[in-house]
Amino acid sequence: MCCFEGRLFRTWKRAREVEVVCREASVGDVVFLVDTSISPQNTRSVRGFLSMVVNGFNISKEAIRVGLAQYSHEPQSEFLLSTYHRKGEVLRHIQRFPFTPGGHKMGLALQFLLDHHFQETAGSRASQGVPQVAVVISASPTEDQVQEPAEAFRSAGIQLFAVGVGDAVPGELREIASSPSEKFVSFVSNFSGLGSLAPKLRQQLCDTLTKAAPPVDHVSPACREAALADIVFLVDSSTSIGPQNFQKVKNFLHSVILGLDISSDQVRVGLAQYNDNIYPAFQLNQYPLKGVVLEQIRNLPYRTGGTNTGSALEFIRTNYLTEAAGSRAKDGVPQIVILVTDGESNDEVQEAADKLKEDGVVVYVVGVNVQDVQELQTIASEPLEKFLFNTENFNILQDFSGSILQTLCSAVEGKIKESAQRYADVVFLADTSQNTSQTSFQWMQNFISRVVGMLDIGRDKYQIGLAQYGAQGHTEFLLNTYWTQDEMMAHIREHFVPRGGSRRTGKALRYLHQTFFQEAVGSRFLQGVPQYAVVITAGKSEDEVRDAAQTLREKGVRVMSVGVQDFDKRELEEMGTLPLVYEIQGQESIRRVMQDVSEVIQGTGKLETKNEAEKEPVMACPTAIPADLVFLIEEFSRAGQSNFQLVVSFLKTTIGSLSIHPDVVRVGLVFYSDEPRLEFALDAFQNPAQILEHLDKLAYRERRGKTKTGTALGFLREKVFIREKGSRSEQGVQQVAVVITESFSQDNVSRPASLLRRAGVTIYAVGTQLDSESMDLEKIASYPPWKHVIPLDYLQLAIVGSKIKNQLCPEIVGTRAFVSGMGRALQEGCVHIEKADIYFLIDGSGSIFHSDFLEMKVFMNEVIKMFHIGPDRVQFGVVQYSDEINSQFTLNQHPSVERLKVAIDGIQQKGGGTMTGQALGNMVKIFADTARSNVPWYLIVITDGQSMDPVAEAAEALRGDGVTIYAIGVRDANTVELREIAEDRMFFVHDFDSLKAIQQEVVQDICSSETCKNRKADIIFLMDGSESISSKDFEKMKDFMKRMVNQSNIGADEIRIGLLQFSSNPQEEFRLNQYSSKVDIHRAISNVKQISDGTYTGKALRFTLPFFGSSRGGRPSVPQYLIVITDGVAHDNVAVPAQALRDRNIIIFAIGVGEAKNAQLLEITNDQSKVYYEEKFDSLQNLEKEILYRVCIPQGCNVDLSVGIDLSTPTRQVQQRLQGLLPELMQELAMLSNISCGVPGQTNVMLRYLVPGLKGQLIFDSGFEKYSDEAIQKFLIHQAASSNHMDADFLHSLGNNAIRLSSARVKVLLVFTDGLDDDLERMKETSELLRKKGFSGLLTIGLEGVHKLEELQELEFGRGFAYTQPLSITLQSLPSIVLKQLDTIVERTCCNIYAKCFGEDGHRGDAGGPGRKGERGVDGLPGHPGEEGAHGERGPRGLPGLRGDEGCRGMRGPKVSMTWSCETIVLFGLTGPPGQRGERGEPGLRGDPGDPGIDGFIQGPKGEKGRRGHQVRWTLFTWGYWYPWEQMLSGMGDLGIQTAKKTRVEFPSCIVSERMIWHCCKLLCRSQMRLGSAQELPYAAGAAIKGKQKEKK
Repeated sequence: MCCFEGRLFRTWKRAREVEVVCREASVGDVVFLVDTSISPQNTRSVRGFLSMVVNGFNISKEAIRVGLAQYSHEPQSEFLLSTYHRKGEVLRHIQRFPFTPGGHKMGLALQFLLDHHFQETAGSRASQGVPQVAVVISASPTEDQVQEPAEAFRSAGIQLFAVGVGDAVPGELREIASSPSEKFVSFVSNFSGLGSLAPKLRQQLCDTLTKAAPPVDHVSPACREAALADIVFLVDSSTSIGPQNFQKVKNFLHSVILGLDISSDQVRVGLAQYNDNIYPAFQLNQYPLKGVVLEQIRNLPYRTGGTNTGSALEFIRTNYLTEAAGSRAKDGVPQIVILVTDGESNDEVQEAADKLKEDGVVVYVVGVNVQDVQELQTIASEPLEKFLFNTENFNILQDFSGSILQTLCSAVEGKIKESAQRYADVVFLADTSQNTSQTSFQWMQNFISRVVGMLDIGRDKYQIGLAQYGAQGHTEFLLNTYWTQDEMMAHIREHFVPRGGSRRTGKALRYLHQTFFQEAVGSRFLQGVPQYAVVITAGKSEDEVRDAAQTLREKGVRVMSVGVQDFDKRELEEMGTLPLVYEIQGQESIRRVMQDVSEVIQGTGKLETKNEAEKEPVMACPTAIPADLVFLIEEFSRAGQSNFQLVVSFLKTTIGSLSIHPDVVRVGLVFYSDEPRLEFALDAFQNPAQILEHLDKLAYRERRGKTKTGTALGFLREKVFIREKGSRSEQGVQQVAVVITESFSQDNVSRPASLLRRAGVTIYAVGTQLDSESMDLEKIASYPPWKHVIPLDYLQLAIVGSKIKNQLCPEIVGTRAFVSGMGRALQEGCVHIEKADIYFLIDGSGSIFHSDFLEMKVFMNEVIKMFHIGPDRVQFGVVQYSDEINSQFTLNQHPSVERLKVAIDGIQQKGGGTMTGQALGNMVKIFADTARSNVPWYLIVITDGQSMDPVAEAAEALRGDGVTIYAIGVRDANTVELREIAEDRMFFVHDFDSLKAIQQEVVQDICSSETCKNRKADIIFLMDGSESISSKDFEKMKDFMKRMVNQSNIGADEIRIGLLQFSSNPQEEFRLNQYSSKVDIHRAISNVKQISDGTYTGKALRFTLPFFGSSRGGRPSVPQYLIVITDGVAHDNVAVPAQALRDRNIIIFAIGVGEAKNAQLLEITNDQSKVYYEEKFDSLQNLEKEILYRVCIPQGCNVDLSVGIDLSTPTRQVQQRLQGLLPELMQELAMLSNISCGVPGQTNVMLRYLVPGLKGQLIFDSGFEKYSDEAIQKFLIHQAASSNHMDADFLHSLGNNAIRLSSARVKVLLVFTDGLDDDLERMKETSELLRKKGFSGLLTIGLEGVHKLEELQELEFGRGFAYTQPLSITLQSLPSIVLKQLDTIVERTCCNIYAKCFGEDGHRGDAGGPGRKGERGVDGLPGHPGEEGAHGERGPRGLPGLRGDEGCRGMRGPKVSMTWSCETIVLFGLTGPPGQRGERGEPGLRGDPGDPGIDGFIQGPKGEKGRRGHQVRWTLFTWGYWYPWEQMLSGMGDLGIQTAKKTRVEFPSCIVSERMIWHCCKLLCRSQMRLGSAQELPYAAGAAIKGKQKEKK
């Protein structure tokens, strides 16, 4: 050790001469806190370590300041941040300061740093925005709590590095350190490791200071849009302020100016001081650089004198706010004065303030402890709550800088918008195709020139762009090309010439969107400037225009359509934003339209702006899934009122598209900034009209304070998604939150978001691009992020509305969430893996909360349920690790799911550090010792942080042994490290609650990895290359295909891949047998060039069929798949060519993106489970795994059979017949045997029973399940309570509901009916619609009494050659007959066998013996009430009743007997009448005292003295509980109590006189009426006895 310390010291001495690591520009306050309770031989190592770190700093008063403190049992300062300003002084102190041994109170020491070091008086410059950093060096476990002070550090914005040595606890270090822990926590096993750690830590500190320090060009987020203003600071420098407080004023000015975007053409700043005199510091045009301005602020001198505010204000108006001094008031730039003062003025202020306001100047007043608030109110602009700030003292002035800056910039932004509202960005798009006449073109030229001539053109005024189109779009000039009318006119006159070509207006509109309305080319849409597209067309387009125009409208562009020559009016209306549709027919109409267009653009025309909900009525979802939907919306500051109106419009549109009703969809709304505000709760409104009325009244409220999204999420969980506010979570109704935010949250969002998700709420996170740069959106949203995170560049909220509708209204489109094959395929588990050995390696370190560890155990329990567990099947083991290994159980210890679950539930978290590399290394031996050979080996690693040791080598060793590794990272896990562990099999979630969301993905990946190993298949991609797809999205489509190739087992004898592209015409890219390696296929996909034309999907499907043949590389003997990817609606028929492909047993998957329609995708696949839809191409992520899984899993021939009954007039006879027949029939159909063709897997028949209501809603739906007698009985009970009519509406409703959520290959509808109640032709049309929807067969069974069974036959389809035989409930062998029909349908659908011969039915067998008695049946239906009977005759007189007990007075007995039963005391024996005076006998018992008589006047003779009575032992009570009798004894006090024990029952015995007992009982009887319970009686009795004894004495 001494040798090491010598080397370390020499290294430090050499380090003094090396170049400084932190660059000169770095600035920061760094305080070291050292644990000094270490052995003396280690002190030199610590000193050397500190010296090496500090030596890399540029230490000075202006750059980096350093402080030092130590702690043991108590903390103490060595030197403060303000003590030394030279590096040599700091290093000398480090080498000589003494180490004080003692305890380990780290929590106390952290609080000490906050209170004594990170203070302005100690040299901290936090108020100036200088980064604050603490470095804690710990060598032992702490003896006190650190959580609270650590949280205080985070709240104060101090970044904390934790260095652990030796016995330090890693979990404690992570608790105090900043996030991420891999950056801010370091650990070495002994002091000798400090030497190698020092350079790394020094570099991290320098990087942190460099990044954290606000650069000179830093702009506050609140001021990014406030980019144009002239601001003059007028600062009171009178004697009353004092030098110390003046420094605080300078700090305040520094913070405000630091947040502004200062430059000569953006924000200009001027400053003047005043007291009795005026002291100009610098004018508006003097310093255009923020760094120079800040330097002037730092050097501002303190002056003394009086306070003449009035003359100072006038000076600013006449000398600063002038054009000569740099004011740009003439150009409409906002003029602002900020006055900072601490007292009343010595002169008049009213007149000077009024003149400033009359000139349009906005005046802010910041008063510090000013008593005359009225004077400040006179100076400040209104409203006063926005422009007047009065603080109590200078100490809190700094706290106001943020709110003042935000208010200031919001006001500037408002002023900018006021001046900008009369301006707009306008793009003209002219049709110059070959069919446009020269006359029409000249009209266009004149029209564009005249409109441009009416507008005020300029950089900050109207901006104009021009494009023309034929077959392609062509740019004439962009929005930022010309800044004068003359330049534009010259271009239109001299360079604007027709280019010809076919007319493709839709393509041109997309070109406009991609080329012009982008910030890079001058569009100001992010600043809220109106955007216009003026489309001038001379005829009908060859392509569709509706979708392209809608895309522009969603971007916020108002489309004005102008028709000339041979225009198509319907097409103009599809393009234009109503009422902006114009027709030019003659010279006069040109002038009129020109005037209308210019007026609309300038905002003076009558443009009725309607929200989206009003433009086109949106049909509410007919069968919406019940949901509680809450919108959480951040109040706007930067985007301001325009974005607020967009949000309100979005809310209206969304609400109009949902089924708002207390029993269906409920909606709530919350706004938030620093505090959440409930606008209305889930149960506030009963219908959409009430909500829309409320939204119309919403007023814009500016955001105030810091944005606290975490607090708002907590508010949702605690105050909104609760039963009292209308939440139906307890009833199983899905809970959905949509969070719309545009700012970085100032509090933690992870934990509250996790708790909200754990409460069962699905969260969509919507944010601007600015916010999406952070990870807040991903931390907030539910998993997966590509589905629930929606980054927006201009609050294109239509995408959000689409997401919500897809979630709550799955009939609109088939979304991945509801029709994915993964969920359905895995319902019965991963049955295709027969054997595997799987270990979980779980992180049990101290950084994981107990609740999170429980989530890990839930995850493992869910995974094991998906496999067939057994000694010869799949085996699981669990190993826990931290900084050591804890094998919980090995593979063969628990051979069943139940035993595994018990073992997993019993795992206890160990705590400690995170040594993942060491754990992986140990797994090599564990697999070798416990796993079976020739069985797949899997390892699933779950960790929440970066490993303290390297992982790559150990992971590679495991892979070398054949172990497939999956790495799941949570929270602070390092994704680079996860990839080192598992390569591409890496998953990451932001919190442990999301583990359940990836459970299916992990299992699916394991399942497919095994089932795809020897899978043979032909897969052809048919990709849409039409012009509606941008080049970026086309590349994303190619990336999707490449990922699927990566996942596949590619080979000439395994999986083959082919690729075709289509647009107006299809083309071959490469055939199935062209490439047999992943590298070649990747290269071929990368080389594909987009066709960019129309969308003719049907034509492409016909083109595709031959490519599955053997002549073009196909293998008809292996499963063949077609994957169609498209973003729009086909212009031709797709159903027929798709059917031709399916008839060849080619399975089709259809992926729709954007404008693709579910109905057309379903026509292609004929199976909703094979339809996928996403709003954007980004969302294709991970879809390849799902589709490949379905490709690899053997395709069975499953049957979904739906049953309905039509009974117009239910009768008891029919009900009883169905009660007997239906169970027998369904049981027969459920036993359908395997079919003739070689379809893998067993044929599974799932049954579903439906009772539709009169309006199409479902009264009863059993859902698809195996045969169940209970389900049939419930079905019949609900059926009996309703009546239906066999009309087209009934059949349509039954079919629509039956096909929904059906994903089987064979879909059959079976209807029992008592006859048609509608026109036969209409019924046949409905039947044909059901066949087109995807039903394989429709069977009808006539009930008793149906006269025209042949009519029912005309509705049926799918039956075999026995179709001539009507199906009736009266048929003796109906179950057998229907089974044959079902078998025929299945054979045709799954095997393409159209004829199947059945042998003749055999002779009926002999009757079987009597069966055993059945179980008791369900209760029958209630009978009809009988008629009311007449009154019966009066019955005979009954016998006399028994005589009741009669009490009587008894003779006085010799003694009193008393019994107490809980609460009742009964006394036997009462006093008898007085008898004749007899002879004097032995002294008797003393009688009861008589009633008091009337006082007499004669004194009687003195009585004889009585004899002393004898004592008796009296058993007063017997009781099984001692406690009450303790009370009684307590009440009796010291009266000589004895206790006795008999047969385990304790009771007291009192040695008192009989007379005392008598008094006791009387008093006890009286007290019983007053006491609350029997338990109080014993004490009362004891007290009574004692009282009487005292009385006697």
